[in-house]
Amino acid sequence: MEERKVFEDVLENGMYTNPEYKKTGVLTCATDIYSFGVVMLQVLSGTRIAHVDEDGRHILLTKALSNQAIQQGNLFLHEDQWEQHCSGPFKRQSSVSIDKCGLGSLYQGSSQCSSLSLTNIVQDQNFKDVRDKCTPGFSSSFDDACKDCTSAIRSARDHFLDQFDARDNRTERATCVVAIIISVATTKLNDPSSMDDFLSCLPALNTLEKSSEDYIKIKYSLAKALIAIVLATFGMMMVILLVKYVTRNARNGRKLVLLKPKEFASCPGLYSFSKAEIENAINFGDEKKFLGLGSAGQVFKGVLPSGQVVAIKQIYRSNTSDSFSRELENLSRVRHPNLVCLFGCCIEDGEQYLVYEYCSAGNLAQHLLRKDRVLNWEQRVNILRDCALALRYLHNYIDGCIVHRDIKLTNILLTEELQPKLSDFGLAKMLGMEESKVFTDVRGTIGYMDPEYMSNAKLTCASDIYSFGIVALQVLSGQKVIELDLDARDQLTRKAKDVSMRKRPLKDLDDPQLKGEVNSVDFESILQIVVLCVAKSSKGRPTIDVVFEEMDKVWKNTLSDKKAAEQSALAAVRKSHSVGVLPV
Repeated sequence: MEERKVFEDVLENGMYTNPEYKKTGVLTCATDIYSFGVVMLQVLSGTRIAHVDEDGRHILLTKALSNQAIQQGNLFLHEDQWEQHCSGPFKRQSSVSIDKCGLGSLYQGSSQCSSLSLTNIVQDQNFKDVRDKCTPGFSSSFDDACKDCTSAIRSARDHFLDQFDARDNRTERATCVVAIIISVATTKLNDPSSMDDFLSCLPALNTLEKSSEDYIKIKYSLAKALIAIVLATFGMMMVILLVKYVTRNARNGRKLVLLKPKEFASCPGLYSFSKAEIENAINFGDEKKFLGLGSAGQVFKGVLPSGQVVAIKQIYRSNTSDSFSRELENLSRVRHPNLVCLFGCCIEDGEQYLVYEYCSAGNLAQHLLRKDRVLNWEQRVNILRDCALALRYLHNYIDGCIVHRDIKLTNILLTEELQPKLSDFGLAKMLGMEESKVFTDVRGTIGYMDPEYMSNAKLTCASDIYSFGIVALQVLSGQKVIELDLDARDQLTRKAKDVSMRKRPLKDLDDPQLKGEVNSVDFESILQIVVLCVAKSSKGRPTIDVVFEEMDKVWKNTLSDKKAAEQSALAAVRKSHSVGVLPV
């Protein structure tokens, strides 16, 4: 079959579109398999997912299959369930059938691994190792925890494949992995935090497998010799490091060079909008709604022909040679629930636009300034925890630490459910695997910028930690939300340090709008780690793994307090009802 680039209808049916097809333009039967999987997700979960991004789909799918496994015991759908939900008056091409496209192997019982039940897997001795290594709460380094978890999954997979004598069967290998993942997820349905951590690790499972295969294809003889040496000396750990090294080198040329606009024929891996489509989206209903200013352009609200609301950034002409290429390079390859999603771009007639998901609740600064509706303690803790989670993803990216360089209140957007998403990657910079720092032009926002970076132009991951610390102090205190100059920043950090050392009372720092409805122990826990974040020297700052661990502990405490309060209120109601009933 000839490979061809096809961009028609990718936009309108984006949530159903195979990510590989969107990225490469190569159309195969596998594209339909992906789309059919999304339809299955809707059927299984009963959830309307018109506005759910790729990460959301994966989470919903895993949860849906896990729920089914608990309720019915089987990990895959029976053939009659498929026929019940997939029949209809539609026409197929005569040359294409469900079996030819590979769906025949996804029925319950259609293969040996798909015949496994939840009980078969959970009661197997090898599953205990998977459950233990994928459920510790990721208190250690995120990379190490993920490595242990995915390694245990692969070991359990190989155990079942040996039982079935199916090591060389690719379908069985894939099916067994899915069965094990669903089984692990059934143990996490009541622990959203643990589920999020587990799901965040799964891309590493696929990346390591795929990278290893690609490497062997490129240079089999050399790989064979290297693997023999590695196995004899350093074991599986070095194999994983070798694969990461090869993967990084394969992407090195794309990573280190910032392409100029004229070098972009289209938007690589994204939908390429025409200028007419952009203008129609911005001027929907004869109304042009301005949302705000970014570091490199102005942002408008837009509506696509499908009805999906988006945010469209028009890049300033003076910044097109730098910010556009940075943002396109960075956001086109990262995906995380707490990072704003880039849908596509437009390069036409000297104009450049970026099209993002729309966050309807505005930015964090707007909410801290509101008087009519105040962010409560639970919401603030959740926002800080999720922002730390997004930073952990960036700083532990497989190719090296991605430094955002412009973390501030206005760059933290909020969805309708107040889920935070980091935005504006126009200044982001990647540090390679071997680089702990780079010397670069000093950019960012005064008040949030790392003092060390400002003085010596040395950019490190710790620069983001400082900015996050300033944001956290603003969220905790509700102070210095606007006009955060250097004097205001220093005043805020001094006050925080005094409170943390008990030289000043807690009330001097907590937001008066919270009216004392704050867990003082958790407040102090956050304050202690945040004070370390804003240390003047980068050497005194914690890593993002340490920051997230502390934020996650506080978030779990907050959820526990909320549950206890609800149970106490329910008990009080029941008691009042029982007192009101008099014996006859």
